[in-house]
Amino acid sequence: MVIIAQKHTGNHKSIGIGDNSIGLRYAKPESVTGRIMITLSYGGGKQTVALITLILEGRLPKPDLIVMADTGREVSTTFEYMNEHVQPALKEIGLKVEIASHELSNVDLYAHNGDLLLPVFVRTNGAGFTGRIGKMPTYCSNEWKQYVIRRWLKEKGVTSTDVWLGISTDEMLRMKPSGLQWYRHVYPFIELIPMNRSQCVSQISNFGWPVPHKSRCYMCPNQSIEAWKQMKRLDNGDFDKAVDLENKVREKDADMYLHPSAIPLEEAVEQSELQYDMFDGCDSGYCFT
Repeated sequence: MVIIAQKHTGNHKSIGIGDNSIGLRYAKPESVTGRIMITLSYGGGKQTVALITLILEGRLPKPDLIVMADTGREVSTTFEYMNEHVQPALKEIGLKVEIASHELSNVDLYAHNGDLLLPVFVRTNGAGFTGRIGKMPTYCSNEWKQYVIRRWLKEKGVTSTDVWLGISTDEMLRMKPSGLQWYRHVYPFIELIPMNRSQCVSQISNFGWPVPHKSRCYMCPNQSIEAWKQMKRLDNGDFDKAVDLENKVREKDADMYLHPSAIPLEEAVEQSELQYDMFDGCDSGYCFT
């Protein structure tokens, strides 16, 4: 069991998780008058959509800005849901999800040194599909999301802001400070209105909205086997884009794969469709934390 110890320090709260103490700041409702700027980092997944519903209900203060980093490869269902449900509702209270363009990223698929930024699966020490399966580190989310949002805020003239992240109580190990004085991570589902992922789903349903599909890039290797199957079943072009991207990546290195089975994506999903997968993967919408 994880015990959260809270101590008040002025207008802010410090939370200790287990033996590790993480200094966190949160904006109280009165701070929306201008003393502390609030920026909501919108990922389009269940947690951030639940945050939107709480704002619409008045249970959380209105942020000053809501921003989503467009990676240029987001699954189409994320924008469809946002445009159908989130944006019209936010417009009624004078807000909207603003988009930080992928043009603000300094790199795309490959770093300046030629390294692939995606956390692909790799085959090592074996010919064909007989080698051991490894996994590359994740660099794309920092480059395409975190740094992009920071640059976007700087372009807007923001010099100090609390940044709300949709991490729920069952993901507390993913909490970490930003390392910056002007850009401070805040966790509403841990510090203000504690909720786990299941409660976030219930919050969305009780609000009267359908539960959104998973928010992610269509080629993300971190998505679950089930998510790959669902993407193929939707037949909206995203799966075909992922297959095309994998083919291009494998033209440079034939031992790299998007699917955890480390075989070509089309073949992997065809095989998995014959099976039943219980684990449904990550769905925070903020994979860089």
